[in-house]
Amino acid sequence: MQKFFSIAVLFIILGGLLLHPQKTESANFTSIKDTLQSSRLSGNARVDSAGTTVGSSNVRLQSSAIAPANTITTNGFKAGDSLTIGVNTYTITDIVDATNFTVTPVLASGDADNNDVIYFKSKPRHTITLTTTSAVANGFFQILLPADTTTPNDTAPDDQGYDFNTAVDVVGTDVGLYDFVTGVATAAGATGCTSPANYHCFEVHYSGTGSIGQAISITIGNTNGTNSLISPSTGTSHTEGVADTYPVIVKNFAAGANPNSATPTDTTTVRLAHIEAVRVTATVDPTINLTITGVASGQTRCGVTTDATTTALSVPFGSLALNTFKNLAQQLTVSTNSSSGYVVTASETDQLGLGGATTPNISDALGNGGTMSESSSAEWTTATINGFGYSLQNIDAATVPFQYTTATGACTGTFCARQFADLTGSETVQTIMSSTTVANTEDIYVCYRLGVGATQTAGDYENQIIYTVTGTF
Repeated sequence: MQKFFSIAVLFIILGGLLLHPQKTESANFTSIKDTLQSSRLSGNARVDSAGTTVGSSNVRLQSSAIAPANTITTNGFKAGDSLTIGVNTYTITDIVDATNFTVTPVLASGDADNNDVIYFKSKPRHTITLTTTSAVANGFFQILLPADTTTPNDTAPDDQGYDFNTAVDVVGTDVGLYDFVTGVATAAGATGCTSPANYHCFEVHYSGTGSIGQAISITIGNTNGTNSLISPSTGTSHTEGVADTYPVIVKNFAAGANPNSATPTDTTTVRLAHIEAVRVTATVDPTINLTITGVASGQTRCGVTTDATTTALSVPFGSLALNTFKNLAQQLTVSTNSSSGYVVTASETDQLGLGGATTPNISDALGNGGTMSESSSAEWTTATINGFGYSLQNIDAATVPFQYTTATGACTGTFCARQFADLTGSETVQTIMSSTTVANTEDIYVCYRLGVGATQTAGDYENQIIYTVTGTF
């Protein structure tokens, strides 16, 4: 069954870093900052089984917090986010309302129970830059980021700080008199990272004499989220739209110093701010348009010259000479934003009837060999074979069923043609142009041909051609 749907265009506007250097008793670095690839908060929520069932795509959040699951609305989520729900991974397809969203694939058994975990893990790279104020030979820089007091390294978002996430890459960029070796990351509480308590430790050691006024760059984590910290989730006192801030301590130690007990040569504390991404939504209404345009007399269309001017609403053949073709044309243009494209069909209300009546009429042509029909193309170049029919010339449509020089069947001549499907005769309406994707002004020419013989009753003949465009949304 075909469905209409609106397309929600989503954008993410990330919160600022709110970096505020703070003075300490020891010397301070200058121009120091920790720039985050993204300042989005992580999400730590729980399943509400009242609106969540196995085999369904809908997930409902619990609307009350139980720390550390303090995320109680969908405001920090967006379509495309990868989530852990229960024990499996899902992708958000749509935000339904403040407590409901949909995912793909559908929920597996064991992932729809009441209070099952829902984790969104924001894992941005940190880039710490600073300018040195002391020349420390063969020393090292240490960066401290706050950790959760109870579960600092369980690969789940924490509401009190960064989760270590098992392994973290730390890289110092060689510059001037600083030649860095591979950095070392240590989770809070592990050997070598016990003071201050509840901070993860990141060290980059270097050889060289060091210098004053040297710009230094150190990265923690990676831009693709591998070997990266998990950013904090919403805290217990968090207010949506108001940033949660966390301290970042940066120190420079002399060679061989014990960072848990020694006094650093230089140290500075800055603060980072994490906030929900702002979900911007807009609706693009489904559109489809078919335009018919007349073609002037004397134009070459479908390999022949038009004999009269048409308009959007009329194909006026006028007076006909016996056993002589008369050729007219119109241009059809289709535009649609349907992701699955469109189909244009053509039919006639009846064969051309005298005064619009059923009989007598100008019959639909059968072509040179008598095989032409509404669904089968045939060469039609002999003017003594009378009747009414049409051909096509593609301009830039994705697909047409035939053209005047090429068609299905045996027709490979100079004017391949077909009949219009006769609705009175219960013939099947035929497609004349189509596409399976969005279309921006796709065009074809429809070329009408008419010829009569000496036995045709005198008078005015007419019928109506019906073009129908259908989009799949």
